[in-house]
Parts: sequence; structure tokens; C-alpha cells
Amino acid sequence: MTEGRQQGSGGAGEALAELRERVLPGGQRRLGGWTGRLVSAASVALAVLTLYMAFRVTFGPIPTRALHLVFAIPLIFLLYPAGRRSGARPSPLDWVLAAAAVATFAWAIANADRFAWRFAYVDPVLWYDKLFAVIAIAVVCEATRRTVGMTIVALNAIFIGYALTGPIWPGLLEHKGTGIDYLLEHIYMLPEGIFNIIMGIMATYLFTFLAFGAFLQVSGGERIFTDFALAFAGYRRGGPAKVAVISSALMGMLSGSTVSNVIITGSMTIPLMKRTGFQPYEAAAIESTASLGGALTPPVMGAGVFIMSAFTGEPLGKILIYSIGPAILYYASLYFYIDIKARKKNLAGLPRESLPGMLDVLRVGGHLFVPIAVLIYLMVLDFTPFLASAACVILVFVVGLAKRETRMGPRRLLLAIEASTRSAITLSALSASAAMIFGVITATGLLVKTTSIILGVAGGSLFIAIVLVGLISYVLGMGLPVTAAYVILAALGVPALVELGLSVLAAHLIIFWFSQDSTITPPICMTAFVAARIADAPPMKTGFQSVLMAKALYIIPFIFAYGSLLSESPLEVVYDVLTLFGCFAVMPAAFEGFFVNRLSPPERALFFAAGIAFLAGALGDAGEGWPWTLAGVGLAALAVAVQRLFARRPVVLGEGREAG
Repeated sequence: MTEGRQQGSGGAGEALAELRERVLPGGQRRLGGWTGRLVSAASVALAVLTLYMAFRVTFGPIPTRALHLVFAIPLIFLLYPAGRRSGARPSPLDWVLAAAAVATFAWAIANADRFAWRFAYVDPVLWYDKLFAVIAIAVVCEATRRTVGMTIVALNAIFIGYALTGPIWPGLLEHKGTGIDYLLEHIYMLPEGIFNIIMGIMATYLFTFLAFGAFLQVSGGERIFTDFALAFAGYRRGGPAKVAVISSALMGMLSGSTVSNVIITGSMTIPLMKRTGFQPYEAAAIESTASLGGALTPPVMGAGVFIMSAFTGEPLGKILIYSIGPAILYYASLYFYIDIKARKKNLAGLPRESLPGMLDVLRVGGHLFVPIAVLIYLMVLDFTPFLASAACVILVFVVGLAKRETRMGPRRLLLAIEASTRSAITLSALSASAAMIFGVITATGLLVKTTSIILGVAGGSLFIAIVLVGLISYVLGMGLPVTAAYVILAALGVPALVELGLSVLAAHLIIFWFSQDSTITPPICMTAFVAARIADAPPMKTGFQSVLMAKALYIIPFIFAYGSLLSESPLEVVYDVLTLFGCFAVMPAAFEGFFVNRLSPPERALFFAAGIAFLAGALGDAGEGWPWTLAGVGLAALAVAVQRLFARRPVVLGEGREAG
């Protein structure tokens, strides 16, 4: 009996260790001993303090945001190595940097009242305030370099240099310049700098939304969602690819991170896709584009949507509701494309007997969908995002108790709390860097100057301005994380788009959607590269295939500008969604030259014309666009009828033989 208990205990320990490896972010040190216990304790403390503030009250702008950084930045130095040659344990330099970070942000907390009551830009900046300001900038930049790379650090240096050298810049970029004291005061001692609203979002409800995802993951949500996708679509034509689409959409509700989405779902779906007939680069591209949609899918949608709410002044719930239709369209476009690909290759699904049953999946884990539904409901009722997400973190734990498979005991609960912090700290450094950049932009008047430049180049054309913003977003995104690219471009590009007649929300959503494309668009496309590595596929070929598949990512921003996806009339929104549904249903046939059978050139032209008609029908309101939509329906029906009337034997491309 004792031996059996020991084996059972050993099995439980191994399962917990495996779960720990899966839910804690990659790239972080796996620390043991007293250092590991210190990191775990600090991680748990930050998560508990943040949840406490959600149910009680925050401590004020600077103290709340500095409190987050006093934990997050030192944790980064202990968990993330300085370079490839760094050891598995923190070096003396790591400890020095961690201590410096604690000191500088603790100083901001202790002096928050003095900072608030002094006369900004008038009272002298004391030498020790300047010292701590320099330390704060240095530790944030180093923490950012370790977590997301050198590019945003270089961008920080460029913007700070621009602030200090204003008079030497040519033309519109010239400004009077800012002194060092002025700049240090603005960045460190005022809520407009490193402790601005971007950092405030990170320290409050973005953290609790990430905690919500971590709790769902530890309770078994990723397994439930994957099994749900397998049960729903695994047996269908090209089943593994459709599983990738559905599971990535569900997993996107947990993390909002495209790369982590690829790693979690792609490790299962990519080998299955290759085994059932997809080329490696096709499998990698399908997973890349499906995972990208996680950042567009409510309720998490990555960090950008929370910053958008603060920038626009719109309730987060409203933005999430408006994002449901576009997210459905994005995944529908992928689903239709995959279906045509599978038809063209004559691919079968997975055997039904090898798949979980839908009722079994819902019986074991269906209750985990309850916290997601409650979170959306609370947001619709205009509860604050901070309170709603924190309440649903607790709800995940409570609901999970209903089944043994999803129940979290004390050790799993502590793991979920720790994972909440450790999944958030990468964004903590990124948010602090983005906050500094945004602070410098406001201090130098670069907002107004950039607006003038964009308006001048666009020549008053909204269409050209949107294209220009898309190109700038692509260039910025080559070296920046999506959130940073969105923050910078929103600060610089939104005023120009608003000046040309767009609403603030439409302008932000256009930039938010364009900001996602850098993760799949060559030559630098991290999501596609990660998927290509899993699939053992050529990275650039994967990137170009991803661009072809993710056409909705480039179409929907124009619908935000010219269509009715953001209309206050539900009927107008539904009309646009259904019309675009038709567009994305027929376009893959035109691009691939295949529907039920191979398309002749006239048939292909019919499908393409139907897609263009549907797209034209979505531009403008229903009263103006319905003739185009009707034409799209007629052309699509004619194309399908011609296909069936003149049916030919389908050719299985890629195998070089006919399929009977």
C-alpha cells in the first residue's frame, strides 16, 4: 500500500512538473533552491496584490504603476539571461540590476505625494531624483532588451535623442528641444512618462486578463479547447487544418499572443496536417495565420486592445463587441481557404474513432466555458475591465472545482498564480518602454508634425492615408512587437485619419489590425518563423503563403473605414458580416482555381467577379450596397451551377494523379 501511494505521489509530482513546464513562458530560467523560492514568492505576491487592488482600490497612478515595476523588472533580471552565454543561474550583475530596479521604483512609490504636489517644469529637479530617473530608464531598457530584443531599445534611444536635439532637425521635424532636467522630470516624476496610462493598463486589468488565461490553462482549458476543436472538425475534409483554425481561435481567448498560440497548438496540429497531405510550408502557414487571429479574438486580443480603450475613451466592452464580427470573418476566411485546399488535394479528415466525442468533451470540461461567457457578459454590462477580469479569475478556480479533471489543488493554484505574473512580465518591460516613447512623443509635439506629414503625402485622400499607415505599420512591425508598433503608430497616425473624417475608434481599429501583419509578413515574420521551425519548412515560403491566406487582415481595415462594421445599427453590422462572408467564401476558389473541380478561366473569372461584387456590397451602408451584394449572390450561384453542370474529374495537385 505504501509503495502504491509513493508511486501515485510520484505520478502526481511528475504531472505537476510537466504542467509547470507547459504553462510557464519559454526562455525563462528554471530556478531551484532559495532563488527559485524567492522568484515564486515575488510572483505570487505581485499577482495577489493586483487582484486585491481590483476588489478594493488602487493606490494612485504613480504608486500603482511603480509597485508593478518594483516586482516585474527585478524578476526579469533574475529569470531572463543577459545573453546566450549567460549561466543557468542569475549572475552578480543580474542581482545588482534587480536591486537597482527595486530602489528606483520604490523611490517613486515613497515620493509619489511629493511628485504630485510640486510645480511641474518649474520646481528644480533634485540630484537624487535625476539619479533615480536615469537608473529607471536604464533598467527598463535592459529589461526590454532581454525580453523582446534590441529594436525597441534603439527606438527609445532615437526618440530621446530627438527630444534633446530638436533645433538641428530639418523642416517640420524641428522643435525647440528639451533640456535633460526637463526630460528626466517628464519621464520619471510625472504621470505622462514611464508611469503613464500604458503602464497603468499593464499594472491593472491587462495583468488580470493574463491571469485569467493562466488560470484557464492550469485548470486544463487548453486540453479542453483542443479536444473540442478535434471533436468538431477533426473528421472533416482537411480536418487537422480546421482543428488548427478552431483551436487557435479558442486558445487566443487565453493568451492573445500569436507566438505562444503557435507553440501550444502548432506542436499538435502541424504534424497532423503534414501527415494528412499538406505540404510543410502550407501546414506552417495555416497555423501561423490561425494563431495570428488569437490577437484579434475577444475577450483578450493582446495588450493593444486595452491600450486602445484608454486612448479612445471607449468602454472595453464596446470594443470587444465590435471586434466579434471581424474576428469571425477572419477565421471564416481561413476556414474557406483551407476547405478549398483540402478539396483540391482530395484530403480526408482524421478517423472518427481516433477523435474525442463532443459530448464527452463537454461533459469533462464544458463548464470551463462558463467563466468566458460571464466575462463577456460583465463587460457588456459595463463593469470595469479590472473588476470583471479579476472576478472571473476567481470564477475559473471555483468552477474548476466541479470536476476532478479541472480541479486545482493548493499546488496547482499556486502555480496558476505564479504563472500569471511570469506570463505578464515580458509585457511589463515592453509597456514601460512604450510608455517612455509615448511620453517623449507628447513632450516634443511630434504628434502634430506627423499628422501634417501624413496629410501632405495623402493629398486629402483617406484611401491613400490608410495605405500609407499600413505601409508604415509594416515597416515598424519588422523590428517591433505588435503592441509597441500599435502604440507608436496610433500616437502618430490616428490624428491624421481622424482629420480625414474617420471616427477615433475606426482609426485605432485600422491601425490595430494593420499592426498584426508584421508577424506573418516577410522578410521578418516571427510567428511564421516559429511555425516553420515546427514544420521543418522554409521560413520565407511560409511567410509568403501566410500573406496569401490572411487576406482578411488587409481587407477588413478598409471596411472599418468605408463599411458598416462599426455602425450603431445591428442590422447594418450583420449585413456587412454576411456580405463579407460571401466574399471570403468565393475568393479562395478564384485564387486556387478550384471549387468542386478545376476551374476553367471563365469559371475562375465568375468566382472572382462574385468576390469583387460582395466586397463592393460591404462598402457603404446596406441601402447603397445591396445591389452589389445581390449581384454577388447571382454570380456565385451561376459559378457553382456552371461547375456542377460541366463537372470534370478532379485532379489531385501535389500527388500528380487523378483522384476517383
